[in-house]
Amino acid sequence: MQKYVGVFGLFFVCFVAGYALVYNNTEIQSISRDPAAVRSNFDFSHLSGENLQEAVKQRLVSGFELKKAPGASGLSLGHFVFVDQYGQKKLACQEFAKVSFVFEAEGVSVSGDKPSMEVEGSCEFSSDMAKINPLWVPVAKILGENPADGEFQFNGDSAVTVRFANLPDHWPKTWLLKTVRMKNINSADLIIESNEVARYLGHPVVVNF
Repeated sequence: MQKYVGVFGLFFVCFVAGYALVYNNTEIQSISRDPAAVRSNFDFSHLSGENLQEAVKQRLVSGFELKKAPGASGLSLGHFVFVDQYGQKKLACQEFAKVSFVFEAEGVSVSGDKPSMEVEGSCEFSSDMAKINPLWVPVAKILGENPADGEFQFNGDSAVTVRFANLPDHWPKTWLLKTVRMKNINSADLIIESNEVARYLGHPVVVNF
């Protein structure tokens, strides 16, 4: 009998430890997605209308970063919290499913049209929620292909789609950011044009491949 009590006791201890671990991990995941955990200077839940639009656009663009890795470039934006139409606090990436960057090539045109490049991927926020995770463009892989209009799909840690149009017979090296778009399935997209990008940053965004 004592043997069975010992076995049961060991089972109970393991069960409690396992439950605590699962509960703790679930709680951490819940907290990590809690809009209240975002720093107050990224929390625009007190704003509405044009004031909210202005603050959101400025936050996205002011948080822009161009990251470099071997053979790749990452495009990142600032993250924020707002109140949706139902009065609920939301993280930006809980509202917007996709992020898109549209570029135009500098110093090149084809039949009067400038080459364009669109980089699109999922809206996913960083561990500290201050940034939208970078969309990584595998530049080396792209430059290894023959220039042609069309679409590349890359399925790494995060899927990224890169679309090209009006390309010449060589890959343009310098690209000017024309539009940032936060894509929302249920309502209108949030669009930031190049003049707004330059106004918020004090300069245009140029990417060199």
